[in-house]
Order: sequence, then structure tokens, then C-alpha cells
Amino acid sequence: MKRVIAADRHVLRYFLITLTGLFIARLFYYFNNHDAFSNLNFADVVSALVYGVRFDLWSCCIVLLPLLFIHLFPYDLYKFRIADKFTKYYFIIVLPLILMPDFVDSEYSKFTGKRSTSDLFTLITTGDDTATLLPAFLRDFWYVVLTWIVVSAVLIYIFIRIRRKSVVINASRLHYLYSALNFILAIGLCVLCLRGTGLRPVSINSALYYTKPAGMNMVLNSSFTIISTIDKDYLPERKYMSDEQAQKYFTPLTSYNRLPEKFDNVVIIIFESLTSEYCGYYNGAGFTPFIDSLFSKSLVFEYSYANGKKSPEAVSSVLAGLPTFSDQPYNSSQYINNEILSLPGILNKYNYHTAFFHGGKNGTMDFDLFASIAGVKEYYGMNEYPDKTDYDGNWGIWDEQYLQYFAGKLSTFKQPFMATVFTLSSHHPYNVPEKYSGLPEGWMPIHKAIGYSDQALKSFFNTAKDQEWFKNTLFVITGDHTSLTGDDRYLSRTGTFAVPICFYHPGDSLLVGKRKMIAQHCDIFPTVINYLGIRDRFVSFGKSLFSDEKHYIFNYLSGIYWICDGEYYLLFDGDKSIGLYKYPEDILEKENLLLLRPEKVKELEKVLMSVIQQYNYRVRNNRLLP
Repeated sequence: MKRVIAADRHVLRYFLITLTGLFIARLFYYFNNHDAFSNLNFADVVSALVYGVRFDLWSCCIVLLPLLFIHLFPYDLYKFRIADKFTKYYFIIVLPLILMPDFVDSEYSKFTGKRSTSDLFTLITTGDDTATLLPAFLRDFWYVVLTWIVVSAVLIYIFIRIRRKSVVINASRLHYLYSALNFILAIGLCVLCLRGTGLRPVSINSALYYTKPAGMNMVLNSSFTIISTIDKDYLPERKYMSDEQAQKYFTPLTSYNRLPEKFDNVVIIIFESLTSEYCGYYNGAGFTPFIDSLFSKSLVFEYSYANGKKSPEAVSSVLAGLPTFSDQPYNSSQYINNEILSLPGILNKYNYHTAFFHGGKNGTMDFDLFASIAGVKEYYGMNEYPDKTDYDGNWGIWDEQYLQYFAGKLSTFKQPFMATVFTLSSHHPYNVPEKYSGLPEGWMPIHKAIGYSDQALKSFFNTAKDQEWFKNTLFVITGDHTSLTGDDRYLSRTGTFAVPICFYHPGDSLLVGKRKMIAQHCDIFPTVINYLGIRDRFVSFGKSLFSDEKHYIFNYLSGIYWICDGEYYLLFDGDKSIGLYKYPEDILEKENLLLLRPEKVKELEKVLMSVIQQYNYRVRNNRLLP
């Protein structure tokens, strides 16, 4: 019996030390993201910190299972000399690894708005950007790395000091009986921690049992969200209603009959990290003077949103009308080879010259792969750029030089053409060329970089306006996703997706003004098709912003879907609605109207369930063609 108790103590030490590390990591995450939890009161914060232990236990059971097995298995594995060394070095190695994701996410989630999931591995292994940028990350976030090292080192030191070698003793039959019962009990407790007591296994959404939606990132830990999403079916089959009913609430099959056809050129500019917050046009003060001036003579939408939090998600939603309804971006999912009819794919049929430009290394974020699948005829990356001395040392070619190259290439294309360019200089590490060092610093490092890219865009338009094709071109300008923020409005669930969407045509004086309506990235594809008067039928989860159809915004983050109709927005966990809020009056989610407006809940819930059901079916079964 003493041997059994001694073994239990060994395992208990492993768990307590690991749980302590995870709790410290959660505290660090909270203090480093304090503004993101400003809507939680003190009791909510304490509750989230306490209930987070439930997910820490899950992580412990997963990573410490080999040690539990070695110490508690009835047959004394310590008869093998290697067992003691294995348990020691396994724990010393695995402890820093299980803490690392939490510390990484203390900064990374400021950009993504969520805890990392298994798609992080895809992101960091695509291309060689990670290796190139690692020194900059270590330099800029040294305090995160230092804290992780110190916490790991202190806990490993404590482990070594209190560790005791297991002693092999002559075991009686009674000892084996105790050991077997103890082992079964321990395994049972682990299964309970991993599975939970509910009808469904523990998942990211389980955090909602312990906190408000705004506190999910505090309750969860990053090792849990990463491990629990490995090898998951990112799009489970959803059958909320019959197919006929789903079509009544929302149909992704789209066509427009505007006449006559007008084969204008189309240029889509996706501006890296351009949050609405950075634009003075929306807020009275900002870091984009040129964009603000351009917006003043363009058609702009007051409430406009991205359909994702990552750059690849912007490309699929803008060009193909496909939002991301899982933790894995569509561009890096197992469904990437689906047949799709995208904006460039349709325009190819009308003899458009289609191209995609990105100054980054070819292969970055699979832009080139998706462009090819979307039907883009030519891809221009860093490999095709003629002067490699313009390399910024991090991501690729400086925006100013690359946008001039872009303008030059457009002038060589046969009209009509459709081209997309994705900028890059307003990305971490936010460097700007020396001659732009006098730009406003702002209060965050990204502000100067945004100002530089704005100047680069100004230079592009100064060059483009003298070209023969300019006055016959529809320009679409948007940000790919939001970034760092210091404003509560942009820390909210809707605000964390707020990017500008602008349509500018120098030859169309009617395309001007700010419309007080909602818009999303997925609307760009059908809007362009409608504007050009093209009558093709296609699949899109957005609608033309020039049509009289009912408009919605659809989004997904950390297991929670939300839909907005311009008056209310609804939160839905995949099975049931969990929140209804007035829009835009209550974007900080202070008054949940779920029980007060059941008819509105039902209305939005039916539309959202219809969209999820049809999206999952079409993507899972390669049914994205009309």
C-alpha cells in the first residue's frame, strides 16, 4: 500500500507543477490582454481564472499520461533502469512545451482574436516566412520569451528539488491488487477529465458553460485548443432543417440581371491589417490621409466587416464569396481542391486578363495555390519581381516599389483585366523605409507602418491616373483583417472584424457617398458581378450591395457563429443561440435580449442555421458550383 501511495505522490507532483505553470501562463495572458476583457467585471475575471483549471486538467491528462502509466501500472516498470531517466527528462522537456502556446498567444491572439488551434501548424510551415521573421519576433516580444523561460526554469528547478526516485520493492499479491485498483481509478479520472460528464465531449465551446462569450479566451488554454482540434473534421455535417426549408431562409445560388453589360477593368486592393479604426474617414483622426481622401469620392459602407481574422480568409471571401466557418481557414483545409466559380473564374469567360499580385515570397499563406484554384491566369510574387534589392528583409518587397511595379504591369495587360494586389508592409515587424521615418508614430508600432502603406497607395494612384486604362477601372479597396487596437469599440465581437470596404470608379460619378448599411467581404464578389452587368449564376454567401436583397454579416470565431442583419446580431454555438444584442447600439454586449426578443432570435437563428447547413454541405461534398 505504501508503494501505491508513493506512486500517487509522484503523479500528483507532476500534475500540481504543470497546473501551476498553466495558471501562471493564464495570468500572464490576462494581464497582457487586459483591454480585451474590459467588458468583464471582477467576479467574471476571477470566475474565468478558476474555471480555466478545468481545461488545464485536460491538457495535463493528455501530456502526462505516459508518466501516469509508468508510475501507476500494476507491473512495476521501474524494474527497467531507463524508466526513471525517461520520466525525469520527459517532464523537463514537455513542461516548457505545454506552456509555450499560452505565452505565444498572449501576443498572437491580439491579431486573431482567439486562442490558437491546430491550423497554427499549417500557417507556420507554409513557405519560409516563419524562419525569416523569427529574429524579429524574438526581438519585439522578448518579454514574452523571457517570462516563458523564467517560469519554465523555476518550475523545473522545483521539480528537480522535490523529485524522488521510485524504489522497486518486493511486491505481494495484495500490492498488485491495490495497484490495479489504483491504476483503474486514475485512468477513470483521466477519462472523466478528457471526456467530461455531458452528452458531448469537452470542446472549445464548453468554455461557455463557465463564462460569458467575452471571457472564452481567458477560460481556455492554448495547448487545449491546439491539441483538441488536431485531426478534427473542420466542417461537421449539419442538418437543422430540410433542404427546401434552408433555401427559403437563404440561398447561396446567385445571379443578377442588370443590363447593359459593361466590361470595365477591376482592380481589387487588399490592404494588410487595415482596420477601420486606423482610418480618419471613420473616426475623425487616423493614419491614412490618402485613403481618407479617396473614400470621400467613393462609395463606402459605414458598417463593413471581414469574414475572418487571417489573411488567407480574406482572399477566399473576397474573390469567391466563401467565409470561414471553422478554426481552419478554407485555403489551408482539406477542401482546398474543391471546384469553385470565383470572380476571376467568371471574368475569364468574358475574356478578362486575370492576375494576382503579392510582394511576398511565392507560397506565402498559399496565396498562389488559391489563386490558381480560383482561376487566376497569372500569379506575380516575389519570384517574379525584377529587383530583389527592394526586399524589406522580412516579408517581401516594400509596398511603394511593389505597387509601382503593379501599376506598370497593369499597363501591359490587354483590357479588360481583373487584378488583385495584396499589400504587406503594414505587417509585423512594422518597419518603414528610412525616408519615411518622419511619419506619425501614433501610440502603437503599426500606426507608422499603416501610414507608410497609405503613402505607397497614394504613389500608386498618382502613377495610375495617367494611364489609359485608369478611367475605365472599378477599384475595390478593403483591409484583409483587423489588427492591434486600443479602442473598446474595436475590441468588441463585431469590432474585431471591422475593415473598410470601398468602391471607387474615376469614370462613374454615381459611385459616391457613405451608405449606412452593413457589408462584408463576401459581398464584394457578387457586387462586382452585379456592377458589370454579368448574368452568370454562381455560389456566394454574400449578396450584391447594389441589390434590394436582405443583407447579413456572417462570422465565426472560437466555436461561436454570429449573424447581423443591421438591427441585431445573434450569437450561436452550433446548437443553440446564446446571445442577442442590439446593433450597433450594444456592440459591447451589455444587455442580452435573448429572452426578451424570442421572435427576433428565431428569425436570425433560422437564417444562420440555413447558411451553416448549406455551407457545410457544399464545402464537404464539393458542391460549390451552381
